[in-house]
Amino acid sequence: MHSLAEPRCLTAEPQYGPCSESIPFIMPTTAIDLDVTDNCNMGCIYCFKGKKTPRNMSEDVAQAAVDWLIIASKDVERVSINFMGGEPLLRWDLVRSFVPWARRRCRSYGKSVYFSMTVNLTLITDEIRTFFDREGFGVLMSIDGCPDVQNAQRPLRNGQPSSPLVEKWARSLLKTRPNSDARMTLHPDYVHRFYDSVLYLSELGFRSVMPAVADYPKWTNAALGTYRTELERIGDLSLQRYSRKRPLMLAGFKYIMKDFIAPEEDGRPIERRNRPCGAGYNYQMIDFDGNIWPCHRFDEAIQIHGLADRMRMGNVFERDYNHMLEHVFACNDFRVAPRMKRCNSCPLEPRCAGGCAAANLYYTRSLYRPHERACDLGLIHYEVARNVYRRAIRDENKEFLAAVSSQ
Repeated sequence: MHSLAEPRCLTAEPQYGPCSESIPFIMPTTAIDLDVTDNCNMGCIYCFKGKKTPRNMSEDVAQAAVDWLIIASKDVERVSINFMGGEPLLRWDLVRSFVPWARRRCRSYGKSVYFSMTVNLTLITDEIRTFFDREGFGVLMSIDGCPDVQNAQRPLRNGQPSSPLVEKWARSLLKTRPNSDARMTLHPDYVHRFYDSVLYLSELGFRSVMPAVADYPKWTNAALGTYRTELERIGDLSLQRYSRKRPLMLAGFKYIMKDFIAPEEDGRPIERRNRPCGAGYNYQMIDFDGNIWPCHRFDEAIQIHGLADRMRMGNVFERDYNHMLEHVFACNDFRVAPRMKRCNSCPLEPRCAGGCAAANLYYTRSLYRPHERACDLGLIHYEVARNVYRRAIRDENKEFLAAVSSQ
């Protein structure tokens, strides 16, 4: 092993090394997103990147980000790098050469590295498919459901439908990674197709679907009612599938049942959580210029509200790190933050931790205060999940209950 302070050959190392003083103090950073491009070949109706002049990450910045991660992870031996965009496969040239370099670089400092990527599935090739398998990539597949929903919400930028390519490569990738999630964005305009889309994804081979809600202000009372009905149908489907040994689980169901409902039913205390995720705590995003942000979702709030100066944590090439902001994320305690009255009686309060800080900042200009509709949707999910869990106990659906309790 060697020191980052040692001279480096510029043909194999970053042209400019990271500043070892621009690192977190409170908690080691063990995972980063590399925002390798703003560019995308799709025109999703809910994209939080907005309309920008596309920018690409250079090899120098990518390599310096790895050196920064090696320093910022301190004594932790396993680190993670996730490629984001835009669509990261538009930078396949960078990814292909960067991954083996980064693996060697981390190994020389006694660290192993896990790679992953969030992809829209339209740019996969046989070469990329083989590369993912060889390098042990985790692949989060963005796919919104039935072809009509996929094509309406996630059309190609040229106006052509994306569903044929997406279906082809989802089936292919699932052959070697059968437990991969389908990352589905749920928009109120298509909530009436929620059940049909989950059913379609299960028929493609997905065992787990991870819905994420978009555009909170557009969720009317009627859309919320439809959401409840569709969730109940999905709960029925999931119970049936497990009873027939054909797994199908909503990621949100599993989380709520394991962390809230099972303890409630067993009379155990619910373990409190004071931060919603690792953003700004043990995970950050690094952009094209080497800027360090709490996570990739902060891009949206920064654009709309002009909060770049307040939300930037540092830069891999610069001396200063925003330790005040680091303290905000590391020592976040939702119990002492300004809250809504409904929080005091909400069953999700012990584990909610205020919800997604980036979404909160975008919708309410507060890291701690969620949009009202986010709370409405969360409560519906909780109530439906509780009923599904109780039915699983009543019917002695052991396969379903085992899946809920598993890691």
